[in-house]
Amino acid sequence: MHHSRPAQVTSPVFTLDRSYVALVPAGLIVCVIGLAIALMVGVGTGSLRRFSMSYLVSFSFLLSIALGGLFFVMVQHLCRAGWSVSVRRIAEILGMCTFPLLIVFLPILLPLLMNSSAVYWWNEMDWAKDVRIQEIKDAYLNKWFFAGRILFCFVCWGLMARFFLKNSLKQDETGDGSLSLKMQRHSTWITILFAVTLSMAAFDIEMSLQPWWFSTMFPVYFFAGSFMGGLSTIMLIALLLQRSGRVTDEITVEHYHDLAKLTFGFIFFWGYVAFSQFMLIWYANIPEETFWFNYRINKEGWATVSLILVFGRLLIPFLGMMARTVRRSKTYLLFASIYLLIMHWVDHFWLVMPELNREGHEFAFSLLIDVPIAVGLIGIFVAFFAMIARNRPLVPLKDPRLGESLNYHNP
Repeated sequence: MHHSRPAQVTSPVFTLDRSYVALVPAGLIVCVIGLAIALMVGVGTGSLRRFSMSYLVSFSFLLSIALGGLFFVMVQHLCRAGWSVSVRRIAEILGMCTFPLLIVFLPILLPLLMNSSAVYWWNEMDWAKDVRIQEIKDAYLNKWFFAGRILFCFVCWGLMARFFLKNSLKQDETGDGSLSLKMQRHSTWITILFAVTLSMAAFDIEMSLQPWWFSTMFPVYFFAGSFMGGLSTIMLIALLLQRSGRVTDEITVEHYHDLAKLTFGFIFFWGYVAFSQFMLIWYANIPEETFWFNYRINKEGWATVSLILVFGRLLIPFLGMMARTVRRSKTYLLFASIYLLIMHWVDHFWLVMPELNREGHEFAFSLLIDVPIAVGLIGIFVAFFAMIARNRPLVPLKDPRLGESLNYHNP
């Protein structure tokens, strides 16, 4: 039998302490440098449209991670989970990053409102050859309705995340167990609203890049990748915190094991959804649907990226995360989390960049545009996380299920 621990935090350091003071300016500096390099290269090569599309790739990547963190929080309350209390605060802060990400989306949204069609070419006056189709889709794909939907989604996500984080922090002070019941009770309808807003955002931000194409499974595909990305980020942040001497006692190998099991499950779920979407479109063989996959599978370069996703995002991590021993190795999980996040970025690159022009652009990866933008936006995301975390506890201090989490053991 294992030793039973009291329901209290025993780590000497369980906040970012003064580190957030350095992380915020460091993240902003990295952001400015990264975007400046990419913008100069874009201007110098006459590829501002490519800069915008690459910017959207990394924005979508970070947004999906924040949404994955938010979903983790609500589903833990929905299921009354006790094991996850020790890692839930990290997810609460990740989820809270959704709202400031609206600022990051402004370089895409503001040009759209000024009639730019550089990213979303449905913003042109006559984008469809078929007048009837244009009339139908114009009712949905117009700049002001698009902006309204995006704003609605971000406000909803911000309010959801604030509700969970605010009540969790309040519980740290008061120890009021009824706050857990309140969050559990409201997590039901919040989860439904989350599903609606995530679907809207997936349709608008990425699927509408090609207004001729449509798939009702696309939001599920986006969600599966988001949750996997969120889980990988939660593991990575927890591991980095512990390596810096923080929350060393509260997050154990048992928590990493369960996070890895969830990640393993969603690796397979992502593959299942990706195959289902492809198989149904391939089997129906309708030209209005198949062209989207055609240039991702048959175009030189993009075919290679498709294979990278099949093997690098599905088969290799599926086999690599299967064994119990590797799911309990912190060193392995550190590298696995970084690897999965890189594959997650590649997935968004595969979704967005072929739409660089209407016919499906030949493969084009720019080391001096894509990488600096990705690093720069990750920098501002780190700054957001640090600003929200500040000196707040990184573990819920008085959650009624904290003892269950601290004493949790996998069977």
